[in-house]
Amino acid sequence: MKKQLPYFVLFFVLPVVAMLGWWGLFSSASLEIGTSPAYDYVYLDAEGPYSKLSSKQNEVLFYMKQQNIAHGAAISIVLTDPRTTSYKALLARAGFVVDHAVDVKEPLKLGHISPQKVAIAQIKAHPLLAYGKTYSVLLDYCKKQNMKLQLPTVEIFDHSVLRVEMPLEGKAGA
Repeated sequence: MKKQLPYFVLFFVLPVVAMLGWWGLFSSASLEIGTSPAYDYVYLDAEGPYSKLSSKQNEVLFYMKQQNIAHGAAISIVLTDPRTTSYKALLARAGFVVDHAVDVKEPLKLGHISPQKVAIAQIKAHPLLAYGKTYSVLLDYCKKQNMKLQLPTVEIFDHSVLRVEMPLEGKAGA
């Protein structure tokens, strides 16, 4: 057994730890207060578990390709809090950022978000790890500020970087 331990560590433990590190297990989300840019985005409404938003984004991508619409980063607009809403009743918008307002045909919809003061949590990590870490940082911020999580949050996922923006303007604590 003692002779096999170094091989186990070398060929199993170290590669697994390296892979998890590459995925962002040891990364921390940053938090800053700033002003978000304006976003134009093409989307479909989504209802149900947020874990299914990527399949809804694939559906949006399918229709965008049919309509020859160029896109940027993936975007999700989270409308309901999964801590207080049944997973079947969760609401969001899933889609992609576009450079400017474009003409879309059904079933696609066009949305716009104006610049606003936001708390921005950001991390470079695999999505399996990124969402929990960014929302943890936002919830810690809310607790320190004696406020609730403000919705809707805007999630932008681009080149393995997740950016979650929580609105702050006109929001009172409690």
